[in-house]
Amino acid sequence: MADFNLHGIHKPPTEDFYGLPEYLKATKMKVVYIGVPHPSTGKRLMWNLAGTNEGREGVILAPQLSGMMHVPFEQLMSEGPYTIGAIPERVDWKKREINFGVHINPDVAPWISRNGEVIDNPFRYRILEDRWWGSWSAKEDGYLGVWTRTHGWRFLRVRLASDPKTAFTLDPTAMGNNFMTWDMTIVAVQPYWAKRSEYSTWKNTIDTSTLWDQIEDLLNEFIPGLDVGEGVITVPNRGDQASYPKFIVSSPGKAWIQEGDRWVQLPLLTPQDGYVLVDTDPNARTLTASTDPVDPLFYKILRNSQLLDFLLHDLFSSTLPVWRRMTQSFTDASLIPPKTIAKLKVRHSNANGSITAIVPQRYGMAYA
Repeated sequence: MADFNLHGIHKPPTEDFYGLPEYLKATKMKVVYIGVPHPSTGKRLMWNLAGTNEGREGVILAPQLSGMMHVPFEQLMSEGPYTIGAIPERVDWKKREINFGVHINPDVAPWISRNGEVIDNPFRYRILEDRWWGSWSAKEDGYLGVWTRTHGWRFLRVRLASDPKTAFTLDPTAMGNNFMTWDMTIVAVQPYWAKRSEYSTWKNTIDTSTLWDQIEDLLNEFIPGLDVGEGVITVPNRGDQASYPKFIVSSPGKAWIQEGDRWVQLPLLTPQDGYVLVDTDPNARTLTASTDPVDPLFYKILRNSQLLDFLLHDLFSSTLPVWRRMTQSFTDASLIPPKTIAKLKVRHSNANGSITAIVPQRYGMAYA
């Protein structure tokens, strides 16, 4: 009887990890770059720069690079003639700059002609340079990715920090060389590496709901679990940095998000608002609707009337963009500590209301 296992009817040549071929062990750090949309094709090109499949596109990393690991920071301290040493005041986290070199050489990814000859000529080198530099921009971000077997993938949004100043003699294609090493400096304005965000969704039921145009009358008397639904969203922060959660809230209806010991009340969401993104970072825009309503001139004129504003406040305020209708704010109490599982309490008044929690996964280093 055949010996069936995970590898089919045949066993692997060895069960010793260190006896496997290098491409299967994959113990080397893999570095890839996914460029900005190329001006000629509009497509993002992927470049294998180091590790498995390195140089597959004709570009490889030079041996040394800096800025990949620790987050840049500056210690600000107070010093004076009557102070021994210094007094720490705060830490400023800076943008991340990465310095590295790349070898551009068609020979590292040889093309074979129909006659069995290696295609290595100035034309292929020029096209390779065009594809590489077309993948970079000073105004748009590409994605630098690092993979290790111990820590998986982590990505960083990067762009050119300055123009390369590498000097070369004559022409890179002179004497049939078709080779150039460029020294580059790129910058990440958000210095933390990131993995895919974690998601989890809670949905309300008809048993714990109130019509969206009637919930305002119950704001001071509603009963959680009866007039509005209440639930807990469990979502992890696997990163080594604290993270502000984000929420996607459906409309219509009224929703609440717990922050510490208090509930943050969102404005009444109308059917015209669509889904609303809630960002708990105090430095970010709190509410963003998928379809911000138009504020016609008619409502602008009527809103200037104090009497009509008093009588029809709910109608007029609902025509404002959702971010302008927000009266409360989030604080640092929303931060989810690193390496923890958060239990986020939420409420929604609509029978079909749903709230999705999104927790960004941020890391200080590429693989530690």
